[in-house]
Amino acid sequence: MSFNWDSVSSIVQKTNIVLIVVGGLIAAGIILSFYGNQIVFEELVQEEGTVTNQQRMEIEMELDPDQSRRGIYAVQYLDFKEDTLEARVLDPFGTQIEVKQINKDVFEGKFDIRTKGPYSLIIESKIPEESRIIGVIGPEPDANQKSLAFLSMYLLIVGLIGMAGLGIYAIKNRIRRVS
Repeated sequence: MSFNWDSVSSIVQKTNIVLIVVGGLIAAGIILSFYGNQIVFEELVQEEGTVTNQQRMEIEMELDPDQSRRGIYAVQYLDFKEDTLEARVLDPFGTQIEVKQINKDVFEGKFDIRTKGPYSLIIESKIPEESRIIGVIGPEPDANQKSLAFLSMYLLIVGLIGMAGLGIYAIKNRIRRVS
């Protein structure tokens, strides 16, 4: 059995090139994911606090239908209890345009932005115990922002698949060299 050092060197070089490419894909995916989240969340108003049946949370944001026709709101209920919270969205005239019972620990909803002005998210509790919550309101992300999120996820998946493939390739080559 003769050992060819040139073939080993060639395999190591190919493996290193693939490792650099796969690492680059994963790094690009992480950077795009971070950047995409920054872009989406900079347009949203987020508050954290507690509510009881005596104390509600109100979050307000100026929205314009010329910039976005749809708004989003979200409530994250940190100590979830079934049917204890209600979220309402009010338009600039104080008219209630959306009312939802929060029936899971993370709830998201959408509403139409019809006029320019301050829109409010009001979160109320039906129980006297304090409930820790995070509330968010703002314009719905546009198609470019959503596509950035999909691109970053795609790059991460391709990079991780490449990393797994590289591992399998390295194991197979080691087995061939040993036998």
